[in-house]
Amino acid sequence: MQQPLHASGPDGSLWSRRGRAVTALCFVLNLVDGVNVFALTYVAPALQKEFGAGPEAFSIVFSIGLIGMAIGGILLAPLADRWGRRPLILLALGLMAAAMIASAGATSIATLGLCRLIVGIGIGTVLASITALSVGFAPPRYRHMAAGIPQAGYPVGATITGFVTAWALPVYGWPSIFAGAGLATLLLLPVCYLILPEAPEHGHSEAPRLGIALGGARRRNTALLWASTTGGFMALYFIASWITKLAIEAGLAPGDAIIASAIYSGGAVVGTVAISMIATRIDIRRLICGMLLVSAGLFLVFGGVRMSLGGILVTSFFIGVAMQGGVNGNYALVSAAYPANMRATGLGWAMGVGRIGALSGPLIAGVAMGRGLSLFAVFAIFCVPLVVNALAALAVQNDLGNARY
Repeated sequence: MQQPLHASGPDGSLWSRRGRAVTALCFVLNLVDGVNVFALTYVAPALQKEFGAGPEAFSIVFSIGLIGMAIGGILLAPLADRWGRRPLILLALGLMAAAMIASAGATSIATLGLCRLIVGIGIGTVLASITALSVGFAPPRYRHMAAGIPQAGYPVGATITGFVTAWALPVYGWPSIFAGAGLATLLLLPVCYLILPEAPEHGHSEAPRLGIALGGARRRNTALLWASTTGGFMALYFIASWITKLAIEAGLAPGDAIIASAIYSGGAVVGTVAISMIATRIDIRRLICGMLLVSAGLFLVFGGVRMSLGGILVTSFFIGVAMQGGVNGNYALVSAAYPANMRATGLGWAMGVGRIGALSGPLIAGVAMGRGLSLFAVFAIFCVPLVVNALAALAVQNDLGNARY
């Protein structure tokens, strides 16, 4: 049985040591996802110089990675409901490790783009599969926490990669960053093969056809969840792509702007863990709505109020808390809307469709800034997808995961 969207009280058994260990390993897997994504972000200037590519040409590499994530979520992740979560995770790790190591030998934008496509397919597959796996080992009361805690690994991986890149890039060059990320991913393969179990619910019932999983009585929820993830990813990737430049536009020196980016990532970890824990007592839909409406207000403050360095850093931190916490709450929300035998399908499609927002957010921001819009106007534009995510999440119907078809 699937838990209601508001799980409170002493329902279900205690969260077993094995279940907590699975969630911790899923956290590490998502941490490696963050390493593989941000390895490219941090070495992008060096790669542009190496290949003689301008920002427009190089943006294709970023976009191809996001397209790969959508492919992984929509086409591969649903197979986890049929084959099991464990084999899909192992397959995706192998794809990511091979593609990251191959990236170290890339000689052109085209070969790098192909590698990033494969990395993205692996990440899209892993994101849905680890969430479904972690939730499968948690009792009803803790399933929102089991869905949310692994998502905190992503910004942790991004932060670690930033510090490692700052040290290694000047000494060993950009290929070392890709090779190191690939080897870290490769090392997880034998670990997961030996100790990662299959979800306990897998094989207890047959995975339904796609139309049954996403349609029928779930059609309304599916549409709302897709709107939630698209809006959330649009705002999230706008910040992730442009926060350093936006901080400079707000009046910071370049070095201080990098610090603001790191502080934002710290807030993202805090917000993701916080919403996962609070959701054991408060309706996840209201939490998402509240956090994203707060983040919309913080957007307007960041864009429209002249602040000191301290003010900008504090605001950056709380944007990370409120926005990343709220957006990552979508993983728990989607997990709660589908029963176990279709959970990976629901997650894969919601996160795959949401990549439309991930692709369009940075592009819209680039066009807006290129046309000379004020910082306040740019942030005001991205309050819209935040509100869409907030209201769509609030409108998701409760307990449809218990429906049988």
